[in-house]
Amino acid sequence: MATFDLTASSTSGVGADISAVMPGHYGNNVMYNVEAYLDVAALITAGNTVADGDIFQLLEIPAGTLVLNAGAEVMTAFTSSVTADVDFAAGDDIVDGADVTSTGYCAAGTNGQTNTVVGSGASTYTQFIGTTDTIDVKLAGAAAAVGVLRVYATCINCNANGTKPSAAARDALA
Repeated sequence: MATFDLTASSTSGVGADISAVMPGHYGNNVMYNVEAYLDVAALITAGNTVADGDIFQLLEIPAGTLVLNAGAEVMTAFTSSVTADVDFAAGDDIVDGADVTSTGYCAAGTNGQTNTVVGSGASTYTQFIGTTDTIDVKLAGAAAAVGVLRVYATCINCNANGTKPSAAARDALA
């Protein structure tokens, strides 16, 4: 079992590093959506060997971020029997055991909380990220299966943005 960091250009087939720095400016921590694609065929073409149980780190979430929801969509169906778990630390709390052999949005599964802001099992889903982490996909099943999976998350940056304006700067705006 291998771990592929798809946020770093040092991984074969990844074009550029993905920065954990998210948009924002003083006084307005905007909500934003991030997404990344897991294209197994592209990874294999780039010289990687993909096996059953491999972990793919797809979305880097910076420290101090509130993840409102997250999920996955199968863009191109996988070619043989494969299931996907999506979560931080290669767990299964966002998507649990989704069948990725047909296109469409992945259901939550037994443990999953996909697209749920507050659910009955919300305590199992890490929503506030205290240290920079990645949302990972773990594939289980046939090693040679190829397909494309899109993983997304809606986030709010809860970090301070810049310095507090002085009274003079505030008065100039009035």
